[in-house]
Amino acid sequence: MRLGILSVIVASALVAVSLWASPQTAHAATDRISGSDRYATSVAVSKLAFPNGTDTVYLVSGVNYPDALSAGPAAVASGAAMLLTAPTALPAVVAAELQRLAPERIIVVGGAATISNSVENVARGLAATVERQSGTDRYATSLAVVRAAFESASTVYVATGADYPDALAAGPAASSAHAPIVLVPGRANDLDSATRDLLVDLGATRAVIVGGAGVVSTGIESRLRTMLGTGSTTRLAGADRLATAIAINRASFATVPRGDAYVVTGFNYPDALSVGVLAGMRARPLYLSVPYCVTSQLRAQLTGATVSRVRLVGGVGAVRGMVGDLVGCLSITDPASPWVLVNKRTPLRPATYTPALADPGVASAWGDPVQKDAAWAVRSMFAAASAAGLGQLTLQSGYRSYASQSSIFNRDVAARGRAAAERLTARPGYSEHQTGFAIDISANGCMECIGGTAQGRWLAQNAWRYGFILRYESGQTHITGYDHEPWHFRYVGTTLAEDYREGGFRSLEAYLGRPAAPSY
Repeated sequence: MRLGILSVIVASALVAVSLWASPQTAHAATDRISGSDRYATSVAVSKLAFPNGTDTVYLVSGVNYPDALSAGPAAVASGAAMLLTAPTALPAVVAAELQRLAPERIIVVGGAATISNSVENVARGLAATVERQSGTDRYATSLAVVRAAFESASTVYVATGADYPDALAAGPAASSAHAPIVLVPGRANDLDSATRDLLVDLGATRAVIVGGAGVVSTGIESRLRTMLGTGSTTRLAGADRLATAIAINRASFATVPRGDAYVVTGFNYPDALSVGVLAGMRARPLYLSVPYCVTSQLRAQLTGATVSRVRLVGGVGAVRGMVGDLVGCLSITDPASPWVLVNKRTPLRPATYTPALADPGVASAWGDPVQKDAAWAVRSMFAAASAAGLGQLTLQSGYRSYASQSSIFNRDVAARGRAAAERLTARPGYSEHQTGFAIDISANGCMECIGGTAQGRWLAQNAWRYGFILRYESGQTHITGYDHEPWHFRYVGTTLAEDYREGGFRSLEAYLGRPAAPSY
């Protein structure tokens, strides 16, 4: 290619992901619970949890998390299933599951703005009793759900209602302790009177706060200690959402027998909402993960003495296969990492970065080196193409310095105009070629026509075997910001390249769960 493209950005929790070496160590068995979408995944979980049906089902929104966060432990306490629904229409797959479960009662959680009256009306045709549990806001709805499900509770889990990760991770822990999750406006300086009244009415003697002081304030913590007594209140928190989930599970499941551990993406909520009920019923931990790899801390938990099977929840779009393989995380911001993301929104840092380079030892138009760890892969791939009877491939372009990229970009702007040039060539400091991991390939003296050749088809089908992905595919300009370039391949390593292919991904942005970058 002639672009640049991969940098990083992993929101705060992802930024800290550390490098880890070999993913090939033996670990617990792995399987996946999933459906074609969040609603079908919800049904898949329900079938595992309630093979013989159930008397009660909680119906929660699949596109809005707050009202559903307290519903998971409430459902476990009530022996009930929990299914996700779209706001204005009951998905057919969910309706079929309700018919299979044959409940006597359906509880619709949240107001009509969250789950419409039309969904409630459909539910009335599927159960003898349908009731709605809601309040004036997410906090009042949480209190209504808890009051309806718990006549008493010695322990109460307290979580912010302004975000979902901590409450999701705490759901199975709370359920296994027969405790509710109560949502609070975490940044308030004090516990609100309605929540204080609930704790009194429940007879609570212990509170577990999930999340750090930045999400549930020290003022709320102080009020809980005053209400419940010295030693009554525990805070479970980590450096980020993934570490907080680990802290919750260590405190709750450290001594359980060997069994399942459920793993969901830590950066969306539907699948975790669904499986939280199953995990809570079975008193098993629910871990949050980076979508495409595992941190060293999470890997330590999943290879521990209490885990015999890792159950990924959701499709590969939510949790990649590498998570199940316990592949450790490499940086997507470090330009020396083969996973580095460089695109129009994430420039190289520093912009003038120079990699460790090596001569790949292949036919080359200009004698360009490539990043030293990728050199063997280029050589191996070109040799394999030759062995397959495809003749000689040529390295048209490899590493480019900041100065070289500036020259090429300015030349293309002069020749094509800025708009057209920026669909073909990266600005200096934004180019994958500056990492040394990107290569442009020509065959029979032609780079831009390679896509229609046998060599181009072979590369598209086989480059993954050598650690490369086709970086700019047809139809992905709205994500990558660049026109289709069948000649531009990017080295990411064989493990990621294989997972990328198996998952059917078409852009590195989508694989890494990062925003589209169509423009600077």
